[in-house]
Amino acid sequence: MTLIIFIFSYILIFSGKVDRTTAALFGIFLMITAGYAMHFMTFEDALGHVDWEVILLLFGMMTYVGQLARTGFFKYLGIKAIKLSHGKPWLIFVYLTLLTAFVSMVIDNVTTILLIIPLSVEVCELLEINPIPLILGEAILSNAGGVATMIGDPPNILIAYASHYTFNDFVYYLFPPVLLALLASLFLSKIIYSRWMNSSPKNLDKLMKLKPEEYITNPKIMRYLLILLFGMVLFFSLQSILHISPAFVAMVGGALALVITMEDPKKAFEAVEWPTLVFFIALFMLVGGLDETGLLQDLAHGLSSISSNALITGIIILWVSGLSSSIVDNIPITAALIPVVAEMTGIYHTGILWWALAMGVGLGGNITPIGSSAGVVSLSLSRRYGYHITNKEWFKYGTIVGIATLVVGSAFLFVLQYM
Repeated sequence: MTLIIFIFSYILIFSGKVDRTTAALFGIFLMITAGYAMHFMTFEDALGHVDWEVILLLFGMMTYVGQLARTGFFKYLGIKAIKLSHGKPWLIFVYLTLLTAFVSMVIDNVTTILLIIPLSVEVCELLEINPIPLILGEAILSNAGGVATMIGDPPNILIAYASHYTFNDFVYYLFPPVLLALLASLFLSKIIYSRWMNSSPKNLDKLMKLKPEEYITNPKIMRYLLILLFGMVLFFSLQSILHISPAFVAMVGGALALVITMEDPKKAFEAVEWPTLVFFIALFMLVGGLDETGLLQDLAHGLSSISSNALITGIIILWVSGLSSSIVDNIPITAALIPVVAEMTGIYHTGILWWALAMGVGLGGNITPIGSSAGVVSLSLSRRYGYHITNKEWFKYGTIVGIATLVVGSAFLFVLQYM
């Protein structure tokens, strides 16, 4: 019964006919009702499966990012990068896509996309060049960049708390393959968009007259918030020494951001994605229902029986999670696979499966236009500005890059296993 409810809830979530949060909440209703009827889970038991530290970390980071975005800091960075390119399309592509990737390592990539793409379109229209390659590049590389750190992508936050790996562990194990994936993406971009990158832009004089400082609304507050961000990252990196929860650090960061800006909390919390937080809570409860009945342990033992080699199993997890994330949102995929990977990690006595899952769900979303939230938002923004990105255009670039980066991830697992 629990498996039927779980599958039905996920079908409802992925169908797109009902908002994913609404679908997940309906799934909770069915799961807990069945739990009471069949005596395997109460509402209190379901709440016990929610990792509240994950929820609070997301809430704190969303609050902080909302305050930093209002200072114009990201527009300032974008204009700086564009001016460094002197209007050369290839350099604009490199600077803005890498900026998007590296910002996505410390800030949610959807937020980064929402801030960078409007600026990119504005500049491309000034130079009279097609912004579509740049929009696609920013969407693809933002997904890859988010994989590199614990706080760069919501699935990584889920994995961090389930695996008990620290901020430094994520950087140590995932930054190298992500860096290689970014380089591979740029190499493929140079080939696929060679004609666009060799085009001749116009109005270069107007571009060079842009003043990045004019995009900053409050320099003093921006400086204070950047110092605060540095402090947060420092405490994240010292987690294994200080034993301070990242969720507490994020909550303090969000609270101090409100103190610095003196923003009305009601207005400040508009930056918080409340439906996403509720969605996370609902997923924890749904997966908890399967855990209570022992189905996840059975699935883990079944998968581990395929091979006694942790590397082969890791590659299977990477590609299964990657291809799954290319079709559906990677957050529910991650939530469903985490208990399975946790059980299998105990069988193999290695952490390689966690890194396989992180790379799979993070990089696989680039294969299709609907595989990641950043991709969906990018397509929506492009249409808003009058540039329709077809599936053919996405497959021409995103699919090739997505598969190539999964190959890079597979190669890194091989290296990691035999280091």
